[in-house]
Amino acid sequence: MDYELDEMRQQMAILKDKLESQTIVNDRFIRRSIKRNVSTINRRYLVMTIIALAMIPYGYWAFVMLNGLSVALWIALCVLMLAVVGFIYINGSVLRDYNLMGGNLVEVRRKLALAKKRDGNWPWFGIPVAVAWASWAIYEMAQKTGVNEYLVPCCIVGILVGALVGLKVHFKTQRHYRDVLEQLEDLEDTK
Repeated sequence: MDYELDEMRQQMAILKDKLESQTIVNDRFIRRSIKRNVSTINRRYLVMTIIALAMIPYGYWAFVMLNGLSVALWIALCVLMLAVVGFIYINGSVLRDYNLMGGNLVEVRRKLALAKKRDGNWPWFGIPVAVAWASWAIYEMAQKTGVNEYLVPCCIVGILVGALVGLKVHFKTQRHYRDVLEQLEDLEDTK
């Protein structure tokens, strides 16, 4: 009887060691996956920042110099693009924290949930403002060149393509935020 009990204890100790090593591997895997998703969001934010900043000189060339539209329209574009860059900088600051995974996971999850919520609410501001700016640009183009049969359809197609690409990027970013938050929950559960 003592011999069987001793053998069971040894087997339990071996099993416990295996489970602990499995938890460490699982913890590393989750942390690596979180880092990958955070990197993806950061890269997406970087690309959006570069595009927004490039739109400032490009907008001047395309709207003012090339088409002779008003400088006020370009200034409004500059303000919009700088607002985008500011939003990305503020919302992405949580993701650029080098101690993101080293800190309190509850606090990290709270910050990421707030960033996800802000990112989710951005279209409620961005889309109406973009539509208002595009309407102003179409109005000025119509005043300058006259309304022809191609102006409005081409502008509508451009707006729709831009909206579809923007929404696709937005939903992918939201999915990555959701994945990171779920992985943080898994990481908390293993501890």
